[in-house]
Amino acid sequence: MSIKLCAEADSFRHAEKDFTYAVNMTKKLGLKYIEPELMTGRCLLNVYGYCNITSLENDPMEMRKLIEGAGLGVACLSAHSSLMDTEYGVDYLKKAIRFAYILGSPLVNTAEGIKPDWMKEDDAFCVMGYNLKTLTKMAENYGITITIEPHGIYTTNAEGLLKIMSLSDSKNLAINFDTGNVTIAGNDALETLKKVIDHVAHVHLKDVKMPKTSTGETGVTAGMAIGDGEVDIKGCIEYLKEKNYNGYLSIECSGVDALKKSIEYLKPLL
Repeated sequence: MSIKLCAEADSFRHAEKDFTYAVNMTKKLGLKYIEPELMTGRCLLNVYGYCNITSLENDPMEMRKLIEGAGLGVACLSAHSSLMDTEYGVDYLKKAIRFAYILGSPLVNTAEGIKPDWMKEDDAFCVMGYNLKTLTKMAENYGITITIEPHGIYTTNAEGLLKIMSLSDSKNLAINFDTGNVTIAGNDALETLKKVIDHVAHVHLKDVKMPKTSTGETGVTAGMAIGDGEVDIKGCIEYLKEKNYNGYLSIECSGVDALKKSIEYLKPLL
């Protein structure tokens, strides 16, 4: 098994089209894997075909038939919830685990969520630890791995990621490393990757030209074409190869043109 390229659904967000469009464009660009995104409830934009993010209330078999009909596979299911929320966050991810199982996705991706102003840091990690025990037990039952993405105040640095990994001894908890989110939080992507590599099961390749902001922004939905930004993408890939990483590189950029350019940049590196 070698490193494989994948299209992250956020790459199609600004097209304002449905998930079928994302699948068809992924196939047209020559990729074999896609990473769908899920949400709870209903979104009017999605119902009328202007958004590819799919509701968890939909029939997962319909998504599976669409993806398999295009000759694609699911690398990961993106289900960004909140590990600091014992009701909404846990329920969201439980539904996502079941959805992923039917899709045949080995991974469900999430992040820590937004910490409420009233919550103390010790309490935040206590709540995350409790929720992860519940969620990893279910993930083990379904053979799914929950991956934590750098997307907030605790996960965009190595120390925070490793602390969250220490909250559970489950083999079904891992890291989805996002090169762009780490960078805009003011950290070096390659150096951070080196510190957490033993836990990395999935990678979002995102390139950005964005310094750390005064507002403390730590995550963006999609970056520019891979190779056009300031992230050491080549260094990260070389290190992943050196460490015998054999998972997916999920490309997260803005638009089909950027996705095409990213693929052309990445293929020689692989």
